[in-house]
Amino acid sequence: MLLLEQLRCGSVCLEMALRAGILQGAAPRTTVVPALQLRGYAVAPRILPSPPAQLPRQRLGRVLGQIVGGAAAICVSSKALASCDTPPKVIKVFYGDMPFWRAECIRMTLFLGGVNFEDVRDKKRDDLKAEGKLTFGATPVLEVDGKMLSQTQAMAAYCSRLAGLHPDSDWGAAKVDEAINGCTDVTMTVGRTFSLPAEEKVKARQELIKPEGRLSMHLGGLEKLLRENGSTGYAVGDSITVADLAIWRLIGWIGSGVIDGIPKDYVSKTFPEITKLCATVDCHPKVQEWKALHAKFYQK
Repeated sequence: MLLLEQLRCGSVCLEMALRAGILQGAAPRTTVVPALQLRGYAVAPRILPSPPAQLPRQRLGRVLGQIVGGAAAICVSSKALASCDTPPKVIKVFYGDMPFWRAECIRMTLFLGGVNFEDVRDKKRDDLKAEGKLTFGATPVLEVDGKMLSQTQAMAAYCSRLAGLHPDSDWGAAKVDEAINGCTDVTMTVGRTFSLPAEEKVKARQELIKPEGRLSMHLGGLEKLLRENGSTGYAVGDSITVADLAIWRLIGWIGSGVIDGIPKDYVSKTFPEITKLCATVDCHPKVQEWKALHAKFYQK
């Protein structure tokens, strides 16, 4: 958004200058400032009066300087990194051959955005560790032109910017991060039960899904986020983001029936907003395309 506002500002400065005294004594002409497409941000074309041939160079220089200087300032600003970075040449996602949400939301974000990437599913963790690719000792990890990135939230944010699925506003971006971290809370809460003795797992999970249980609390947090977003069927705004993909796949795991003690209909009976989001995501054409490409994981 910063780049967009700077360009708009520059365009306005040019228009004001051209409509002001610098056109005195000159026959009006017109010129078109072409539309610009910058990482998903569009600046509409504008028809403006053209400067006369006798426009003083100093005055023209000052006008153009406001535009060019503003754009140049953006490219050296860390706040506009996503707008000025050179697109990566090689992206690799490393994770096992399974649709767990931490990796799947990253893969699918790139896929939905038409970003080419290598979906590496057959690389052993020990080999990745030996190659120095596991910064925190775990997968998934992302390799971008030979540089490594880990941690779900960081990878999700980076990939969603590449794919053009990141919210425009800082607040919207923060809400996406909030939802991703909520998914992590759910995962950790359920994950702790896997280390329990077999005879204790079901009982522990049944406690988690009670109205006052910890899993219900975490899923209730996600439910609240969706409700506060206006019950649109999306986590943030009115279009799909990486947060939606993450929640969709998280619930696909929670409601799969493979976690003993958590009924398949637990979410659908308890959390209507989450259920609505999952239905919305599932109907997305690119999601359907992804499911067809990986049918062994998505066959009902």
